[in-house]
Amino acid sequence: MPVTCPSFKAAFQKNMAALNLPAPDGLFSTYTTAMTNLSAMLGALSKLGADATVAEMIGATTGLEVLAAIAGIGAAAYTGAVIGSLMVAASDSMVCTNGAQVSSSVTRWAGRNRVHIPVTMLAFLQRNPDVIIDSPSRRGYASRHRAATPRKQVALA
Repeated sequence: MPVTCPSFKAAFQKNMAALNLPAPDGLFSTYTTAMTNLSAMLGALSKLGADATVAEMIGATTGLEVLAAIAGIGAAAYTGAVIGSLMVAASDSMVCTNGAQVSSSVTRWAGRNRVHIPVTMLAFLQRNPDVIIDSPSRRGYASRHRAATPRKQVALA
């Protein structure tokens, strides 16, 4: 019986859904589109800092407005989830079974795809391996990473 592999879009959507986060089609429907938007997110994150919210990231870029529904989540948390979902969707040979392997897996994937992942994002992913590893804690990922300080949202309103 032949094995059928999911499309990039289906695999990406499935991984983001497991993390309880939206993955708008306009941003992540193809590998190329997803990589372009990831680059924009990483650029905004490097300017804004690791404690920025998605709302701030939206304000610093164009095209990410569809993420307004999750404006209160940490930008690093959402960007980390996108990186993990890209890895899962794009690389059927990538296997990551424990937290210790996350950093090396991300580094290898970034090198193959010519994506610069800042050290702060590597550290975030190391502390949050559930973006790549299937575990029971994945469903609570979005809740755990809601921005703790609402004053940033007030400043953007």
